[in-house]
Amino acid sequence: MKKDQYFNLEVNLLNDDNIASMMSEMNAAEALGIYVMLLLHLRTKDAYEASCKPVLLKAMARRYDVDEVAVERVLREFDLFEVDEERQMFRSSYLDRVMKSLEEKRKMNIENGKKGGRPKKVVESAETPVDKGRKANENQKSREEESKEEKSKGSISVVNNNSSNEETPSLVSRLTDEGNHRPLQPVLPWEKLVDQLATFQSYMELAGQHSGLGKLFVDHQKLILEIFKKHIRLYDKGAGLLFPEDVKRYFSNYIAAGSVTCRTLRETLLKELEKTVDRGVNRFESVVDGRRTYLGHLIPADAPPRPDGSAVWDDVKKRWAH
Repeated sequence: MKKDQYFNLEVNLLNDDNIASMMSEMNAAEALGIYVMLLLHLRTKDAYEASCKPVLLKAMARRYDVDEVAVERVLREFDLFEVDEERQMFRSSYLDRVMKSLEEKRKMNIENGKKGGRPKKVVESAETPVDKGRKANENQKSREEESKEEKSKGSISVVNNNSSNEETPSLVSRLTDEGNHRPLQPVLPWEKLVDQLATFQSYMELAGQHSGLGKLFVDHQKLILEIFKKHIRLYDKGAGLLFPEDVKRYFSNYIAAGSVTCRTLRETLLKELEKTVDRGVNRFESVVDGRRTYLGHLIPADAPPRPDGSAVWDDVKKRWAH
């Protein structure tokens, strides 16, 4: 497709009555940006058709920091896309036309054996006195054989590409032909996103420092995350947690030192730890703030249970003694 044809396509796009209506009824810059965003998304999909399920549209809106309601309006209200409500899929007839033209051009280029679509130019080498005595077809045959030998030796021949045959990137051709736009990542369940917090070591260390929970946080991260999940279910906050950043932000607020949720977390955590203590095995110990103690002395976490009421922990020999 030539430059003027791409230019006409782009002018037709911007002069489209439906787009004009959309830009007049909505914030023009935001609406046009969302429209192009949806075209880019379709460009990455097979047959240029994508799902329009609510959870995916919501994820897309969060990914590009745009209003979810605005995305729904651009998709459904201005006849810019063909929406199959039964299959919950959508496509763009405009993108279909553009991609059909691009695919036809690519097919033609492939048939011509070159990206630009023009036959390769053979760079003629200067003839030697011996060459001058040969016939034209002999010279050509000799040069072709020499070219094959050079290629077999690993030499690279320079091809003169004529850039005048390449189309100038326009709004849609640039967005559709570059092919460097990755599809959206799948949306994971929020429970898995919470579990992933444990893998962000630097973040968890920083979160623990700001929580005021100290060693209680360090020793019982897994249990804290399970309590955090119960909190999310209780207040039905899972629908808003679509990406790791959402979970991190919510968790940071949840364990902020001095907050009501952090105090509740501490109380719940201590109760859960008390349940896990075997009263028969640890009957000569006490648990204070999640730590094992006896007679006011701390017991190392990896120490075996205190055997009797007179045993004293030997910190040098790392064992109980009398």
